[in-house]
Amino acid sequence: MDSNHVERAREKFLQGDSPDATVRTHILASWRRSVTAGVPADRFDIPYDPDLDFDGSLAACAQPVLDRLQDQLSGMAVSVVLTDANGRLLDRRVGESHLRDKLDQIWFAPGFSYAERHAGTNGVGTTLESGASTLVVGAEHFTDRLRPFACAGSPIHHPLTHRVEGILDITCLAEEASQLMRVLASQAAQSIERLLLERVYAGPTALLNEFQMTCARSANPVLAVSGDFIMSNSAATRLPAIDREHLQQLATGLAGGARGETRLLLSAGESRLHYVPVQSGRRSFGVVLEVSYLKLKWTGGAGAAAPAHPFPGLAGADAAWLDACGALRRAAARSMPALVLGEPGAGKYALVRAAHREQRPHQRFTVVDCAPEAAAPWDALQTALADADGTVVLRHLDRADRAVVTAIRAAFAQPAPSRWLVGMVAAATMEESIPPYDLLDLFDAAIAVPPLRHRTGDLPPLVEALLRKLAPGRRVGCSAEAARLIAGGHWPGNVAELESVLRAALKRRPVGDIEAGDLPLSFVSATSRRRLSRLEAAECDLIVKTLWETKGNRVRAAAILGISRATLYRRMSAFGIEFVGQRP
Repeated sequence: MDSNHVERAREKFLQGDSPDATVRTHILASWRRSVTAGVPADRFDIPYDPDLDFDGSLAACAQPVLDRLQDQLSGMAVSVVLTDANGRLLDRRVGESHLRDKLDQIWFAPGFSYAERHAGTNGVGTTLESGASTLVVGAEHFTDRLRPFACAGSPIHHPLTHRVEGILDITCLAEEASQLMRVLASQAAQSIERLLLERVYAGPTALLNEFQMTCARSANPVLAVSGDFIMSNSAATRLPAIDREHLQQLATGLAGGARGETRLLLSAGESRLHYVPVQSGRRSFGVVLEVSYLKLKWTGGAGAAAPAHPFPGLAGADAAWLDACGALRRAAARSMPALVLGEPGAGKYALVRAAHREQRPHQRFTVVDCAPEAAAPWDALQTALADADGTVVLRHLDRADRAVVTAIRAAFAQPAPSRWLVGMVAAATMEESIPPYDLLDLFDAAIAVPPLRHRTGDLPPLVEALLRKLAPGRRVGCSAEAARLIAGGHWPGNVAELESVLRAALKRRPVGDIEAGDLPLSFVSATSRRRLSRLEAAECDLIVKTLWETKGNRVRAAAILGISRATLYRRMSAFGIEFVGQRP
């Protein structure tokens, strides 16, 4: 189709008539999109954004390709342009100054947007809309200002997601247009895609290489962490789950820094953590962690192991829970100083108290609150020191400041072989940076109490035991529906949160089986598969309440809420609501 024919067809289209059927289909479709977007044909006004990522990964990968094309096209009236996925120009190379001046007049320069909704039909915007290589010549452009030019655009796809990352465009004057422009643009885009693929694999490859080198020289636990992706050697797979979880959390803060090492107390013992971030320029690909033990956790020494059963009144049959029970039983029997670690509410104090009652029933039990805001820790400490055979519990030891640490060290400078010293740390690990780390030499055993989320199999006996404690002498229990909701909880507050939930439910139903509707709505909302915003949490609470009131009748609940049944099902799925209001 010659240029005059296209010119006449464009004029007919702009006057509202149907253009000649020989106008290329994708060009006609673009003209129609331009009209719908409100692009004026006789004016040209495109937006400028100075804050683009001109040095991002796409621009970095494209640079050697653009450099090569610039050398090949030197002295020719041809321009090579790179845009982002929104049609905004990131880089421009021009082979001849006269063309550069013309392109400046139409703002075909870095920072300006040539998306179709702004510039009408053109090699950048139309390629983005169609998803395929496009050549636009002369009057095929929608706006008057672009008619003197020809441009060929080709999409650049991400090698893994296949999402369009940007456009490679070649532009010249209309009278010099050639189909080879589209071929050249496509070849250049493919070259950039290959470099993107190399960059995508460069990070994981570098992380894997560092991991393999560390494993080759060390038999210690080694982990490579990149976001949610973790590689572990066989030694690391034997780490307690709570230690692996904490190391993964630490990795987030270490990945962007410099290599180094620190000391911390894991449940397996006092450790040195060596970390090597894997980076390239400003990009972080992850971090490799190596754990070496300075002092292993005491495992009981010679003699028979303590019986694998919990303390009276403390339910649970999980292996890690029974390990903690056995270790505390041995420590109490031998007056061995022990440091007890575990998240708030995991049951540390209950375990220590139970070990004292079983093994040291006739000795004094003194608790010293080491938190700086504690009312009178020194009075309690003096009381504890007055009895050389008693049990002394240093509660909230992890919160002790330097003054409290100094006082504790002075108080326990003189050994008392029959005194049982117990330190309690409200965390899964203990890091070198906090003052209480300097007190580790006072203890011979580190005992980890697992969080409730790591022993969900203990939930049924725990619920039964807590209900007996909260409602002594009453016939109380949980319905199957309530039990399912409890089993699906995340329990960030551990056993203390479970007790709080049951206490609230007993206020609504003091006797008989607790139903799902008796559980606090805040807890039911928290069983969602993801963290909710405040607005989503309120919506989830309302749905749960309505379902309970309608006994699980979705039709009635949707009518009360003023939404369709399909919308109700979608929102229930999004919030993880499954059994509320239904009878098993």
